[in-house]
Amino acid sequence: MIEKKALTITELIKVLKNCLNLQFPGISVIGVISDVYRAEGYTVFSLNEVGSKIKCVQMSTNANSNIAVDLGDKVRANGTISVFGKSGEIHILVSRLEVLASNCIEPEDRLKQFPNSGAEVKNIKAVDFDLLIKSVGIITSVDGAALSDILAVVGDELPYLDIKIFPAVMQGKNAFESFRNCVDQILCHKDIDILIITRGGGSYEDLSVFNSENIANLFRLVKIPIISAIGHAKDDVLLNHVADFNVATPTSAIQKIVANKNKFKSRIRELESNLSNSIERLLIKKTNEMKNVLALLHTPSRTTEKHIRSLKALEKRASEVFHGVLLARKQQLLQFETIVEKLRKSNKKYSRNPVIFTKDRKKVIKSVYELRREDVLAIKFKDGQVKVKVLNN
Repeated sequence: MIEKKALTITELIKVLKNCLNLQFPGISVIGVISDVYRAEGYTVFSLNEVGSKIKCVQMSTNANSNIAVDLGDKVRANGTISVFGKSGEIHILVSRLEVLASNCIEPEDRLKQFPNSGAEVKNIKAVDFDLLIKSVGIITSVDGAALSDILAVVGDELPYLDIKIFPAVMQGKNAFESFRNCVDQILCHKDIDILIITRGGGSYEDLSVFNSENIANLFRLVKIPIISAIGHAKDDVLLNHVADFNVATPTSAIQKIVANKNKFKSRIRELESNLSNSIERLLIKKTNEMKNVLALLHTPSRTTEKHIRSLKALEKRASEVFHGVLLARKQQLLQFETIVEKLRKSNKKYSRNPVIFTKDRKKVIKSVYELRREDVLAIKFKDGQVKVKVLNN
């Protein structure tokens, strides 16, 4: 038995392309548009009917590329069947697109395409931050440029910000499970103020996980505000309409936080200015009140000064009078001292013993034999004089 040569994946897809091109050189398909993804040079969308879906690619070089189509439009797509090399998926290369019924739907209606999804579009315009954002959660690839761009802005503008990074697989079959693990972790954190979901640009297939019903349901569980920064400005995914904010780039996402900081800086400057003005007005008011009080005290102050001067004059006069009296008393004392000294000298001989003499001072008694009964005598001591009567002799 001859063993057949095994084909490589690239060879298999090439064979499938050739077979489809031979079997379906040109087809015309009617369906409803969903999952629109516009990029530079091409537009990718899906054609749907109940229970079936096929992807379509329309190149912008096509003459009919300027036809405006949107979600919910019923269209007829003419083109050829082909196989996408990277994923092996069948898609239609659209050469002509005709709108059969236009149904322009809003983001809320877009979510209604997913039966019983329970997802809801948040009112982006109503979301505001009344408090300063201090903590941010980021779901992204740790190796991607998106995280580097965000951290660069944080380092320059938001040094106080607490960053919690939740590494995730941002495309492929493992992406949703990775997102679910991130959400489980986020629900356990009570200190995250806002969540950013971000990645760089890519093909429709790379961003397809963000267009799924499961994504809408998953992030509906997150109650904190969400900023979606998926792809570039031209990319539109379902997650953008579930999030509170939809921005074009990762840098724009972190600029939302910078704007929050600037808002509070402006508010603080305003409060500082108001406080300064209030203090200045209060000082002016109190200064005027003090001037009024001083004006009321002006006359009593002069009267007080006048009395103070009078008291000082009286004090000076009293001092002079007291000095004169003191001088006079001093002179009298000197005179008394002179007199006492004279008396002391004149009575020197009586200084040791008392002197006894008759009452009429006519005779000094020098002997007891000179005394008679009933005589009245005067005894002069150094410090005074007494009278005595002789009772017996």
